Amino acid sequence: MPSKAMEELIERAVSDEAFAEQLRTDPAGALAGYDLTEDEKAALGSRDADRIRGLGVDERISKIFIKL
Repeated sequence: MPSKAMEELIERAVSDEAFAEQLRTDPAGALAGYDLTEDEKAALGSRDADRIRGLGVDERISKIFIKL
């Protein structure tokens, strides 16, 4: 199961286009407000659906996230 911070970040990225853009252009800045583990940061930064799913994120959500 993903951490609460990771769930919140992904939900925000899916629903907030400006935040999704910040994740693409300034990932460190976008992630700064979230209490994420190094593994979570690396998975999100890689935009690799398999790595993100490996942290417990639902497959459908991980696919949506990497397409943002």
